[in-house]
Amino acid sequence: MGDTPLRELFPTDMPVAAGEMIGRQDDVAEVAGALGEGVNTIIAGPRRIGKTSVCEAALGRLRRRGFYVATVDLFDQADAGDLAESLIVATVANRPPLRRMLRRARAAGRALADAASVSAIVKAKLELGEEIEFAFRPGLAGEDPERALRAALALPQKVARSDGKQIVVFFDEFQEVAHRRHPYGDPEVLTRRMRTSFQRSPNVSFLFAGSIEHLMRDLFAPTDRALSQFGSFHELHPITAEQWREGLLARFTRAGLGADAAVCDRIVELAGGHPRSTMLLARCTAQAAREERSGRIEAHHVELGLLLALESDRLRHQQQLERIRDIRHGQRVAERIARGQATYHNLPPKMAAAAVRGLRERGIIEPGRARGSWQIVDPLFGRYLSSLGPSLPLT
Repeated sequence: MGDTPLRELFPTDMPVAAGEMIGRQDDVAEVAGALGEGVNTIIAGPRRIGKTSVCEAALGRLRRRGFYVATVDLFDQADAGDLAESLIVATVANRPPLRRMLRRARAAGRALADAASVSAIVKAKLELGEEIEFAFRPGLAGEDPERALRAALALPQKVARSDGKQIVVFFDEFQEVAHRRHPYGDPEVLTRRMRTSFQRSPNVSFLFAGSIEHLMRDLFAPTDRALSQFGSFHELHPITAEQWREGLLARFTRAGLGADAAVCDRIVELAGGHPRSTMLLARCTAQAAREERSGRIEAHHVELGLLLALESDRLRHQQQLERIRDIRHGQRVAERIARGQATYHNLPPKMAAAAVRGLRERGIIEPGRARGSWQIVDPLFGRYLSSLGPSLPLT
């Protein structure tokens, strides 16, 4: 049997390397091509479907073509000061000498004091502005976050123009700018400031990804929004049955396991073709075969794999259930959607609509294929919900 750990062959909770993705090559080429031509691009969709993997692969292509790249994940930014500091750091890190100094400054948690570093920073400040110091003094941006954010938004264009480069700035989980707790200040003020700065950045292309699709569309589509029509939406292509078969069979072979197309098709069917769920089920199926010391995956291994996958995700599913229990009638409505039952039955329309809205805002459900229908984003979570007993009485 193969010695490669199954978690490496079937990754589920981290971006996938460009050479390891299944069925996303066209997406990578199209996103890289658009950004390379200066077309701002938006990718919106549920978590764990491959958005970040596609974006990082596209940025890798552009980097190899000589583009500068700056990435900021808004999930990791607590406030405006953090956002500003991270963007400044990601931007100046494109210069190798400054990148080396940044590593030392971040490791030390303070400004560098040696003569060579001070001289290099002074030179950079003269060229790019005093605000460059935000990168080399961790926490400084938090003392004046508004000034720091203004500087951060303008810096990519300064660096690109100074170095004769094109730069791509990637904001992951961008819908966080519109979060109800307003982590970076008033969303309307922030997005207007962004639009103004971005329009003055002809050497910069922007890539936005977000896991709450309707929030992303609300940020970029309505004509009264500051970022209206600022970029083109890219819809990820569905991964075809043939692509899944080819990808899964290759991974099973690397795991030292034989398999056939029927096994792969069954895995995709049970996982609903959802990328994370499919990879998890494939991994658990391979685990079941290995535990039986079988060199070949059979149909019953897939069924055992499904049980292992549900058990593996039990804590995650319980945590998701707690999140939706905070929504009035959220569990009742989610269970109905998971079971294909009438969503609004025996519920006042306004209450049911509020529950649907809350589930959608938390990324639990998404529009189904039929008009007005809904489906659970994560098929394995849908199976978990379906397995629960009757919902609590209506209160």
